[in-house]
Amino acid sequence: MRRNQRLTRSQMLMAANAPMLAKMAMNDGDPVKGYLPSGTVAGVIDDRPTCAELIGRIVTEAEHTLAALSGQGVNG
Repeated sequence: MRRNQRLTRSQMLMAANAPMLAKMAMNDGDPVKGYLPSGTVAGVIDDRPTCAELIGRIVTEAEHTLAALSGQGVNG
């Protein structure tokens, strides 16, 4: 892994321990000792809607998509 991926020793150790650390956080419920994977997209999130706003956006987008697929306008 170190040779093929060009990782430092510390990166290699973190990669080897990553599954155990994720398990500690997600399965055992201890994010302090483990970690919660979030992916690189987490750094570009700049919108934090409420649950109600998010569901409203999803419903509106679904209505628009269904209308577009059926060849109709949003209101029929």
